[in-house]
Amino acid sequence: MPTHALAGHAEPMAAGAPLIDLDRPAPAPDPESARVRTRPVLLLLALVAVLVTVGGAAPARSGLTPVLAVDEPVTSAKLGAGSLFLATPAEVRRYELPAGTRGWTRDFGQDVQNLWVDDAAGVVLVLTRAAGFRLTALDATAGRELWTRPADDTLVITLSRGGLLTQSGFGEVARLALSDSRSGREIWSREVDPAGFLGPDDMSEGRSSMIVAVGATGSVVVLSYADGAVLAGGDLGLTFDPRLDRSLIADSAAVSVVGDRLYLSRRQRGQVSLTAYSVRPLVPLWRSAGGPTGRVSDCGPVLCVTDTRWVTGVDPDGGRVRWEQPAWGAAYRFDGRRLFAYDNQENAQTALLDAATGRVLHPLGRSRRLGDLILRGAGRRTFVSVSDPVTGDLRIAGAMDDAAWFRCQAGRGYLVCPTSRGETGVWRIS
Repeated sequence: MPTHALAGHAEPMAAGAPLIDLDRPAPAPDPESARVRTRPVLLLLALVAVLVTVGGAAPARSGLTPVLAVDEPVTSAKLGAGSLFLATPAEVRRYELPAGTRGWTRDFGQDVQNLWVDDAAGVVLVLTRAAGFRLTALDATAGRELWTRPADDTLVITLSRGGLLTQSGFGEVARLALSDSRSGREIWSREVDPAGFLGPDDMSEGRSSMIVAVGATGSVVVLSYADGAVLAGGDLGLTFDPRLDRSLIADSAAVSVVGDRLYLSRRQRGQVSLTAYSVRPLVPLWRSAGGPTGRVSDCGPVLCVTDTRWVTGVDPDGGRVRWEQPAWGAAYRFDGRRLFAYDNQENAQTALLDAATGRVLHPLGRSRRLGDLILRGAGRRTFVSVSDPVTGDLRIAGAMDDAAWFRCQAGRGYLVCPTSRGETGVWRIS
């Protein structure tokens, strides 16, 4: 949905206690939310790339090369294979990269809200709102319309691998549906409980072969992404005692899916536990008591468990606590041996941590991770760092002025960022 994966949904309740979807770690909201019913966000972008050196040493071998700037309001911009797909309030365009020349323009004559790109199928999906919400699929190469349909009360979960996964309805029962992205033909649909958890993260990124849906009271169904077939099922038994002593912290549960395991983090009658299950079949593997509770994510040699205070590294084969980092509020995998960590301050500071020990390797200041890049804000300037492919050390590739670095996106060797000057800029990263 962080991306899962229901982007922007409210915290669900189960018998008066929260069942919190904590499989979507994010100290800041994802700028590429998949929700259809979203207010248009004007991505005011512009970029001035300046190559810099590191500590007076020889110039960095990597750099930023500006290739395109669009000086008008933009509602959405997505990078595809060799292209930038950009939406203004009235039209959608394709720009060829790295040339920066316009390929085609599609005039909608109405309020364009958002767009998605499926590289594999060559499809651009456009959300508009005139008399109602509507989804329209375009051929990515030519810009011609492939199909269109109403989209009220619809959530776009992912557009990838030739399929469009959506959820419709937000009452007691919602419906998941997978459609062919080029024809719009429905391939399968299933009813799910919309008040629980839907994942894993890889599903919203188009890389998962399964969908795990957990209801508000703990019912679990595992579906095949390809055909909707039920692969496994079970029940986590999420019951909450209304007679609980009010002096205790309220009962709660959090579900995460990492790889082929489901993790249930619980607080029940003042006791906390973390239980690991295999997904297919849904069978408990181990349970640890008295440790951390919260969202669980893959941190290489450990599992990171993030609560509202700090992050803890636990053993993936039993839940034993290996390290705690009270100075950092969340940490996520950066590469095979390092984590990217945020603190809990309003203007978050960040650092690279050693995944095995939790030790701080390199403070990064006020920064954001963007794929393999790290963007660091320093006054009006935003510095872009890349990892050396041999040593893994960070090297500054270049800098941007007046960029809203927290809204940047990157992909396939390009970077798109907003700026206060009202342009949309694209750089090539080399």
